[in-house]
This record gives sequence, structure tokens and C-alpha cells, in this order.
Amino acid sequence: MSHLGIAWERLRRSRRATAGLVLLGLVALPGVFAELCASSAPLVAWDGAHLTVFPAVTGASAPEAPVAALHAPVRFGPEDASPAGPLAPPSGDHPLGTDAKGRDLFARLVYGARTALGLSLFAVALGIVLGAFLGGLAGYFRGFWNERLVRLVETVETFPAIVVVALVRAIEQKPSALSLVLAVALVRWAEVARLVREEVLRASVEGYVLGARALGASPLRILVRHIAPNAVGPLLVSSVFGVASVVLLETAVSFLGMGGELAAASWGETLAEGARTPSAPALVVLPGALLALVLIGSYLIADALRDALDPKAVRRRPDHGADGAPLSLLREPPEP
Repeated sequence: MSHLGIAWERLRRSRRATAGLVLLGLVALPGVFAELCASSAPLVAWDGAHLTVFPAVTGASAPEAPVAALHAPVRFGPEDASPAGPLAPPSGDHPLGTDAKGRDLFARLVYGARTALGLSLFAVALGIVLGAFLGGLAGYFRGFWNERLVRLVETVETFPAIVVVALVRAIEQKPSALSLVLAVALVRWAEVARLVREEVLRASVEGYVLGARALGASPLRILVRHIAPNAVGPLLVSSVFGVASVVLLETAVSFLGMGGELAAASWGETLAEGARTPSAPALVVLPGALLALVLIGSYLIADALRDALDPKAVRRRPDHGADGAPLSLLREPPEP
């Protein structure tokens, strides 16, 4: 069995990976399908002549007086003020009550999950692209690229991420999601570049790389076919950790109100309202619990990935792997 097959088998059997996926799914799935969970517009509307499907998603105008309509479980969007008023208790219309501005708390949390996870995924992906490219060049060609990159990474890592994000958002007249993604990517790429550079430097002196170079393989082929696969494992683990750290960063920036508020719902904004309203503990407890689910789920998945991709992982039992995988999948069979 190939190394990739062994890693997949170990990951599939990992209880930590399963638990992490379940925890993240509890937060991510409602965020992805937020319009199906909470929306002031009907999901499907029929006015007697035309059928309107998912107007909240497509942006189409819903009929004002439909003959028949199917609504989301919560008929309020994240910015809709409720007639129940601020800090209303849980009810049939508002399962979790309302916040300090009279907006449905369930809708704010669901759309806040989309904001936190969506921004973190885009920011981490952009940082990976930039960091992997520069780290690969520095580690393989060394010399000029290596020295300059090391100095640049050291300079970038001296700036706290929250300060960089706050500065970028403060410069804009109207802070946007794109500015937050770019600000996080400006900080995250340095960690990725340092990690990829170290992996490339280590793999460059291995026998299979020296053999490929002796056979006349081009530098690009050696980098892509022989060196890059060795950096994928640590890069995946770092990316999962990065998603959790960016979610924390976005929440902290919104909580502190740095550079103005985004138009989208945010857990940090709800936490800030709860800090200003001690009589409403739900504004602190609920987004805090969702944030804890994201962090715990991310760390469980990252830990399982690290063990699954590490060929030297320590086995806890003589006949099974760390998560119950038989060692027959993890080692070569004995010679007859």
C-alpha cells in the first residue's frame, strides 16, 4: 500500500478526525446553508402565476402577497429588526431570543459562522499560495532567494497579526471582507514560507532528489514531482491550525471594533454586545460555545492529520496503530 493510502486509512479510522469533523460540521453546515435556516424572504413562493425559488440566495424579488410560500425555520435575517425588541427572550419566532439591537440571535450566529469560516478559508488559501511559492524557491535555489526570504520572514513575523489587520481595516473608509482577507494573508504567508523552506531544504539532500538531479531532471520537475509531495503533509496540518487562528483573529478584531464594523454578521460583534450587556449572558455564552467548537474541531483534525501523515508515528499498542489501524497497513510484511 502506498504512503498516501496508508495515511488515508489511518485518518479514516481516527476517532479524533471523526470527532473534529462532527464538531466543525455542526458549525459549518448551518453557515453554508444560512439562507435555509434564517431568512426574511421565503424559500419558495407562488403568486398564482410564477414560482420564485430561493429569492434570498438568487437575489430575485419575492412576491409581496404569495398564494403559497415555504419559509425558513426563522423568518428573520441577520440585519432585520424584530418587533419583539431588544433582548427579547427565546420564543417561537426567535429560538434564541434577540440581541441588544433587536436582531434575531440565531440568525446572527448562523451568518456569523459563514463570516468567520469563509474569511478564514480564503485568507489561509491565499497565504498558502504565496508562502509555498516563495518558500519553495528559497529552499531549492538557496543563495539570494534564501537569504532575502529569511530576512523578510523575520521582519513580517515581528508584527502581531491583530495590529496588521487593524491597520489595514482602519486605512479603508469602509472596511470590507477583502481587506480582512488580504491583511491576514500578509501575515500568514511568512509562517507558510518558513515551513515550506525547511521541508524543501531537508528533502533536497535526500537520495531520490540527488538521483533525479544526476539523471538530468529539470529543477521544476524535481521541485514539483519529488520535493513538493514531502511538504504537503506539514502544510495541511499548518493550514488547519491556520483556519482556527484566523477565526480567533477575526472574532478579536470584530470584538474590539478595530477599523469599523463589517456589514456581515460576526461572532465578535455579538460578544462585544454581551460584554456591554451583563444582563444577557446568552450574547457571550452562545458565540463563545461556537468558537470553542471550531477551535476544538480544528485541533482534533490537525492532530489526526499529523499522525496519519507521519510515517514515524509512535504506536500505542503492539498490534494496532495510534487510532486502531492494524499495523499490517503500516509496515511491510516479513520476508518468507
